[in-house]
Amino acid sequence: LARLGDIREGCRYVRIGRKLLDKIGSKEVAGEVICMGTQVMCFIEPVQAALEAHIQGHKTALTAGDTHGALLNSVCYVGTSFWAGTKLSVWRERYDLARRLMEEHDHMTFLAHITQWEENVSILMGTNDSNVSEIEGVKNVREGNPHASYTQALQEMYIKFMFREYEEMKVLAEKYYDFNLHTWTLLHIHTAHTFYSGLVSSWVFRKSKDAKWADRARKAKFLMKKWADCKWNFQNKLYLMEAEEAFCCNDIANAEYLYDKALSSAREHRFIHEEALAHELAGHFFLELNRKGTAVEHFMQAHEKYLEWGAVAKS
Repeated sequence: LARLGDIREGCRYVRIGRKLLDKIGSKEVAGEVICMGTQVMCFIEPVQAALEAHIQGHKTALTAGDTHGALLNSVCYVGTSFWAGTKLSVWRERYDLARRLMEEHDHMTFLAHITQWEENVSILMGTNDSNVSEIEGVKNVREGNPHASYTQALQEMYIKFMFREYEEMKVLAEKYYDFNLHTWTLLHIHTAHTFYSGLVSSWVFRKSKDAKWADRARKAKFLMKKWADCKWNFQNKLYLMEAEEAFCCNDIANAEYLYDKALSSAREHRFIHEEALAHELAGHFFLELNRKGTAVEHFMQAHEKYLEWGAVAKS
């Protein structure tokens, strides 16, 4: 139901499922029910609360001997906590626990998914200590599993976007858009796909003036707008996408207003990484207008927020 567009109704069924679990007392499928239900609830409740639910789902599944359910919650926790802006040092600790569990049970599919974040976190933090390439089987899964390949394409595009490596980012964005995957689920990671592909498309359009990128950015914005009823999780993202669109259209006054709204919303809802990103993109906007003093102020704020997040190399 949530994937088909009726998120409220999907969440109603999640609540029913949770009540049935409590009433029946069965733990055999609790891990998977908690995991998938929590991902749906991310579309109406603060995403930070979902992290605790995934930890509980992991513990419940392990207690019941449901290894698959425990690993599923670990995968969703790792991905959701990264996109939610969990401080990177804290994220690494939780990731290490998840990775050890997956290696212990030789679950290459889940491992191939979570190690994508490890590689990017290593780059963002400036530690460059990822040893994913040494894990036998991960490369084969990424190449053979279309969903793993699709997520990997997003991760590669994302990190080039974050470090402003335009030419490589554009090539990877073309590769990303070549995928045409459909899924029956609606997961929080899908919002990251929408958010960053939209921002990337706006930047490529400004540089290339190719209308297909403006269309891609517009479609991403409209999808984000559907989710933005949950102001806590998606309002700041929508404002930033709209600010970038206004920048593309040379609507200077509106863009300036929307960057400010994106900043205040990210700050209010505790998305420190997206507050940093909004400052950075606003900085590039003002630099383009030759308002260098204002641009520098935004870049300095971005520097401080990235440091607070733990992204030392990015800062």
